Amino acid sequence: MFYPLLFTFLIGVFFLLGMIIFKYSNHKKNLTILATACAFIVILGLICFDLIPEVMEYHSWYSLIFIIIGIFILKIIDIFIPHHNHKHHDNDEATMSHKRHLNHIGTITIIALILHNFIEGIGLYSIAQNNLKNGLMLVLGIGFHNLPLGIEIGSLNQDKPNIWLNILLVLSSFLGGLTSLMVGNLPDIMTNIIISLTIGMILHILIFELLGELVNNREKKESIYGIIIGIVILIVINCL
Repeated sequence: MFYPLLFTFLIGVFFLLGMIIFKYSNHKKNLTILATACAFIVILGLICFDLIPEVMEYHSWYSLIFIIIGIFILKIIDIFIPHHNHKHHDNDEATMSHKRHLNHIGTITIIALILHNFIEGIGLYSIAQNNLKNGLMLVLGIGFHNLPLGIEIGSLNQDKPNIWLNILLVLSSFLGGLTSLMVGNLPDIMTNIIISLTIGMILHILIFELLGELVNNREKKESIYGIIIGIVILIVINCL
């Protein structure tokens, strides 16, 4: 009981490590561009190699419906979170407007990731409970995935960081593990619905938020480095 719960807590700590790395970096602008490109690749890999195959295992026709609903849910959240027109200029990163845009992306990203990590915590707890070695390997894989996302969250929320949302993000996997301990495994239909909703929410982030940042910084070397690092992380994760 102790080690499975500890594992769910540790994967959340990787988010915190990423935030700390960004906070004490002397090259925040370059790190922001690099982390955005890296997170785009890692999240894309998460959808393609993890979430979609997991949903397909349920062989349910309604998964696509809930993916679409997930996109609309985040769109509604997107409307109610203070936003602004996002126009790039040569010194865009130095403007308050751009910082507010990054903070906006960070907020909706955290909301989507909290839901995903909650389910991830349930799955990790179940695996670690049956086999501690497999659980530990999964911690390493998820941790390498969460570290660049933590850097990304730190870069996106540098203007007005939401402390409580960040704390909930770090603890979301642990809360999923704790839920699994208290109520047992969720019914397959509920797990499928939540995963499908998460896919839709993360697709919204990729297409309508991160993609724009990546395209606007496509000629900068930090974007290239971030893409390469993201690919390497995906390779390492899938080899574990």
